[in-house]
Amino acid sequence: MDTSCDPRQTAIAVLIENSRTRRPLDAVIEQFSSLMDTLSRRDRSLANALIYGTLRWQNYLDWLIQPFSDRDITTLKPDIIYIMRMAMFQVVFMDRIPVSAAVNTAVDAAKRQSHKGTAGFVNAVLRKATEQYNTVALPDQEKKPELYLSISASMPITLVRKWISRFGFDKTDLLCRTINEIPPITIRTNTLKINREELIYNFSNDVEHIAPTSFSSVGISFTRPAKAIHETDSFKSGFFQVQDEAAQLVTEILSPQPGERILDACAGLGGKTGHTAQLMQNRGTVIAADTDAAKLERLAQEMDRLGITIVKTCNIDLLKALPADFQGELFDRVLVDAPCSGLGVLRKNPDSKWKLTKKDMARLAIRQQKMLLSAANLVKPSGLLLYAVCSCEVRENEDVVEWFLDQRRDFRVKNHFPTLDAALKNKSVSDRGFFRTYPDNLDMDGFFAVLFENFS
Repeated sequence: MDTSCDPRQTAIAVLIENSRTRRPLDAVIEQFSSLMDTLSRRDRSLANALIYGTLRWQNYLDWLIQPFSDRDITTLKPDIIYIMRMAMFQVVFMDRIPVSAAVNTAVDAAKRQSHKGTAGFVNAVLRKATEQYNTVALPDQEKKPELYLSISASMPITLVRKWISRFGFDKTDLLCRTINEIPPITIRTNTLKINREELIYNFSNDVEHIAPTSFSSVGISFTRPAKAIHETDSFKSGFFQVQDEAAQLVTEILSPQPGERILDACAGLGGKTGHTAQLMQNRGTVIAADTDAAKLERLAQEMDRLGITIVKTCNIDLLKALPADFQGELFDRVLVDAPCSGLGVLRKNPDSKWKLTKKDMARLAIRQQKMLLSAANLVKPSGLLLYAVCSCEVRENEDVVEWFLDQRRDFRVKNHFPTLDAALKNKSVSDRGFFRTYPDNLDMDGFFAVLFENFS
């Protein structure tokens, strides 16, 4: 598919590739980075809006298309389905896109992906659907509340069913609709180089709705930057990292101190690694560990950009035997930001809700348990172990904690959060010391964190 300089065709290419892989959406988009770079700033924004919007509203779009098709559209090839979904998204949600442009782009893409017969089918269905979608009624909310939310809020019905059972209809309704909102961009000030007030001043003329975050003392949120974040002078100067407020609060709970020896056991690209070093005032040692060597290379580059010198990278897997030079090394504090379902960050990763399976949840929970157990062996007596996931699911939260406490009787939950704002503690910390945020009541990602103390 020739997609050069065409935001719609570029978006379709990304959506088709995303349908063929279980990799996260941001990795798929990165695969197309050279193509994205050929687009103007405006067209790149359009391509991203089409990609994320189509995935965010997938169930609802299918509901609007299906009445005008004589086939079950879910039985069509995934690339054809996504071509049709994206066309409908433009018509339903984007006022400035002409209907003819949306439909014609879809038909042209279908011709490239399949034969003329399929393109004709796409053309016939979309012309009817784009003209008459306002006549399609939603499921009855009173009689079929689960189906109603699954369609109107575009969520998998299995997830809706689980959340209604846990939270009730009203809370689930609010949560689902908040998840479908486009979140602001949130960054964390690198206080090793600049303070928050100065950084806000630097950005104030180039973004909209800029404000300090409500609870993190170093966070800033804003919308509609005039240029890509990584192209700003402040980014190039290492004045900040992009990081949600909830993730910032997780590192504050760990509360690393200058001079300590800290392990970030699942460091990824280094958001919490950088914050940890920052809170340590760039004094001490932070070991950033991960199974992905490529991520660690990028993490090292990120620390250079931030002016952080105390971070060392280590390519290890907590589920396997640790290298000889790592065994026996104990840490004052260990952070396990474990791989998880990502159900707390669906605002930013809408593809996750369609890719996640029951088997994934079971596999992830077992992996989280094993990682936590392995990490506990690296904590000094009286040291601290922080378990965190960007998920609010009990199976990845309380169930993992209870299992771990049963396995390691020498650890206990440390219900002490001196760095957190009192109002935040009232909203997000349980009597047992479990920290949890939801997008619908704090306007930040969904996170869960528990701080354990080794009292052996």
